[in-house]
Amino acid sequence: MMRDPQRIKQVLELINQIWMNSPDLRFNQLIYNLQYDYSHQNGGVGKIQETERDGFVRVGFDLFNVEDDEFIKYLKSVRGGRRC
Repeated sequence: MMRDPQRIKQVLELINQIWMNSPDLRFNQLIYNLQYDYSHQNGGVGKIQETERDGFVRVGFDLFNVEDDEFIKYLKSVRGGRRC
């Protein structure tokens, strides 16, 4: 399956619009917040959690298998009003 190259421009423009609503965020903070929110809204998809020996819980997100068209729908919903 060939993916539409136009999706790249669309994703970048949506991220730009979302980031402009929260310009004090660093880029990786924005990306982490988007991943967290996407995972939370979709039943924990991609959530990775591990506990260190000292009890510190490290949380991350692996959205490798999320299709771009699904993430674009999510980004449009964020752009439409929700903040990161």
